[in-house]
Amino acid sequence: MISRLLLASAPFVCAAVTLPAYAAQEIAFDVPAGPLNIALIALATQAGVSIDTSDPALRSVRVGALKGRYTLREGLRRLLQGTGYDFRISRGDVVRLFRQPVRRDRGAVRDQRKPVIAPSPPPLADLPPEEVVVTASKQNVARADYPGAFHSVPFDDAQSLHSGSRGSEVLLRDLPNLASTNLGSGRNKIFVRGIADSSFNGQLQSTVSQYFGESRLTYSAPDPDLALYDIEKVQVVEGPQGTLYGAGSLGGVIHIVPRRPAFGAFEISGTAAVAMTGNRFGGDGAIVANIPIGGRAAARIVGYRIIRPGYIDDLGRGLSDVNRTSVLGVRATFRMAFDAGLSFEAGLVSQDTGSADGQYTDAPRSSALTRRSFFAQPFDNDYRLGFATVRADLGFASLVSNTSYTYHSINTVFDATAATAQIPTLFDEDMEVRLLTHETRISGSTNRISNWVSGLSIAHNVNRIDRFLGPADALAPISKVRSETLDVAVFGEATLPLGGNVSITGGGRLSLFVRFDDFDTAAGEAAAEPARPLMRFLPTAALSWKPWHGVIGYLRYQEGFRPGAQQLIGSGDQAEVTSFAPDEVRTSEVGMRFGTDAGSRLSGGLSYAYSRWDRVQADLVTNAGFPYVANLGSAQVRYVSANLAWQATSTLSLEVSAFNTTSKLDRPTPEFQGNTEANLPNVADSGGRLTARFEPWISNRKITLDGSVGYIGTSYLGVRAPFDLSQGDYFDTAVGARADFGRWGLSLDIQNLMDSRANRFSYGNPFSVAEGNQRTPLRPRTVRMGINARF
Repeated sequence: MISRLLLASAPFVCAAVTLPAYAAQEIAFDVPAGPLNIALIALATQAGVSIDTSDPALRSVRVGALKGRYTLREGLRRLLQGTGYDFRISRGDVVRLFRQPVRRDRGAVRDQRKPVIAPSPPPLADLPPEEVVVTASKQNVARADYPGAFHSVPFDDAQSLHSGSRGSEVLLRDLPNLASTNLGSGRNKIFVRGIADSSFNGQLQSTVSQYFGESRLTYSAPDPDLALYDIEKVQVVEGPQGTLYGAGSLGGVIHIVPRRPAFGAFEISGTAAVAMTGNRFGGDGAIVANIPIGGRAAARIVGYRIIRPGYIDDLGRGLSDVNRTSVLGVRATFRMAFDAGLSFEAGLVSQDTGSADGQYTDAPRSSALTRRSFFAQPFDNDYRLGFATVRADLGFASLVSNTSYTYHSINTVFDATAATAQIPTLFDEDMEVRLLTHETRISGSTNRISNWVSGLSIAHNVNRIDRFLGPADALAPISKVRSETLDVAVFGEATLPLGGNVSITGGGRLSLFVRFDDFDTAAGEAAAEPARPLMRFLPTAALSWKPWHGVIGYLRYQEGFRPGAQQLIGSGDQAEVTSFAPDEVRTSEVGMRFGTDAGSRLSGGLSYAYSRWDRVQADLVTNAGFPYVANLGSAQVRYVSANLAWQATSTLSLEVSAFNTTSKLDRPTPEFQGNTEANLPNVADSGGRLTARFEPWISNRKITLDGSVGYIGTSYLGVRAPFDLSQGDYFDTAVGARADFGRWGLSLDIQNLMDSRANRFSYGNPFSVAEGNQRTPLRPRTVRMGINARF
């Protein structure tokens, strides 16, 4: 019935269930932000009621998203707050809207000759703040109740179009708690809370789990650096998350939440921009389309193209600005809703990232953006993800079942010519990752248990690496490594209120791992140890206390785990394979947050975490530049972070955050025995960021002025000579201005305002990094001018 009415453009949205049942019970709402008439259609569909949307003015009122479990009345109240509308629920299962009366001052002079003008819809800045929900908890726990450290970076429509081209750089700028290598887009490793194994890429599983919606992005590959167009928010959960996410979440989880297709709404939005780095031009463009298909189905399509100008000159080949990067991507999602709270989603994520050359220099005592090499050193990262998700509201709980398949192809080329070599030599590495995952979970709450979740998870990952070496026209294979991992697990977690605003959380994950490794060398296949199943239990426990409204303090214990790898040692007939024990992180954390309620003008938090990391596995390179795996030993990481946000006025907000990290390899293996008390690689000792934003309304135009200054402290490329090279210790500055004219807007942004040439990363080529001359500077000052529009 809804489909027919929508197709006929009728003013009502109808449902097939009676109103009284829904008026009293809680409903799981997931209403996207957007025009009020479209939001009401989505709410009516999910609640099973009829809503009069005949008022044409509803189209010009934009509201924030509504997510969570509420009664029908509470859901309507939250959605309509600040819009100038109120509601009545009448017989016949119909919700009728009406404008709230305009309050007039008694002393105001009434001019009878002027017509009464209905109040105009409020500007977007007056919308009620959305309650922050930790979706990465897999239980939709409210921020006020979550007993752990996490961060949420929200994006409205304009922000997503405006900053989506920068990908993971947006998160690294806004969240100093994140760190990464800087080889280039699509080839970096991201670290959370100082849990960093190495600065080099290889066959090991990542220390951070990344998710796109319900689907896992990577398992044993670098960050694909997806563009963040049409993204609702990104949440980062700190600390090992073995209980809910399994192996590979030693440092934490990054959860990218895309916007879901909206029923009944045909919308197109897009952006186009030109950027200039130095005297080289680039740009970006994206288009987003939401296409309704009847009343209970919709598709959402995102397409984009990004060009990042080069800024490194290769004096050896006489070329300028060699490190140009291009990104081409498309995402498509289809969503259908059925009766009884059942919905289905299926989609595709595709992105190709290509860099024409490396972005490092070889002038350590100079700020010159130059180097010398015999060959171009291009890089390609082609990423494909297909997924299907079923969601069901069971009344007493919610069920989510997701299956995804990832194909990830990565090609890297390095100039491997030794200083004394007579013939230029090239190194070529091809990596192919295939990842199949499935998870089915059920979550809910009862009178005795505030939140609970239980589920089954399966992951099958195949990682193949082929390496070649020799003259450019005569490359010869030197090794082939194939690793296959099967991970099957059951997990559960629950929070139990104890009284007196005290709650206890507990849970665990029982996992079964099987890993297979095959090695081929120029002399033939090397014998690997037979696969042996490994069983592992990963617990978690937390105690939280809410002494005052909007304040929570917590204690938490968590564990993370990675299965052990195998390593090929030697060459030819002398090649043999050795195995490494799994590494494990145990973390104890204490922290507090205040101002957790939506709309709080002052909010912040403080946390301290101590991590013991046993048997640290790391991807390393030899002095000659060839990759291998090693066990560094055991380490400890102490991490302190603090953040404070102040909404000084309705138009001015300030935010400051800072962290301090102490990491020590205090129990090294014999190979690294001389490096006792060495710092873990790529872990900055301190850092912080100050951000200011001013958003006044001038007439009907919203103006946004923002600026930020961040500091990243000193870190080291590796744990021993000759790779214990310093990096970091720099300031990063940015300013921006945007004007919103309703359906379209203009923007101007300047990144690296002070044009710093500081060394962000002391690595770009493994075959010459041991010389200690490499630097990867910040991208020079980049000016971007853009326009975005919504139809």
